[in-house]
Amino acid sequence: MLRSAHIDFKTVISNKPISRDKTFVVYCSQNKQEKCRLGVSIPKAIIKNATERNKLKRIARHSLFSLNEKAIDIVIVYRGTANKYDAKLISNSLEFHKKNIIKITEEKWKI
Repeated sequence: MLRSAHIDFKTVISNKPISRDKTFVVYCSQNKQEKCRLGVSIPKAIIKNATERNKLKRIARHSLFSLNEKAIDIVIVYRGTANKYDAKLISNSLEFHKKNIIKITEEKWKI
């Protein structure tokens, strides 16, 4: 299970983003643990309803579950879109970012 506890957002966000689109900005860094840690930031100003924010966080965790064995910290920042919450748009965006994370970790970090 991807863990979100005890991730230092400032440390991870201080790195250059590895992937971005209209919906999300993704930051990533290596960690010294054996598991992947995930942090999802969804501003209350963009999505006011807490259940919708939690739903989006669950979708993000579920779509990145296959990265569980990599020793990386991931922070996903939701930028919002002109459209209302669109599940297909979110899923496609997260798949795009997942491929970029895998590419970066395999090429540069050899994880």
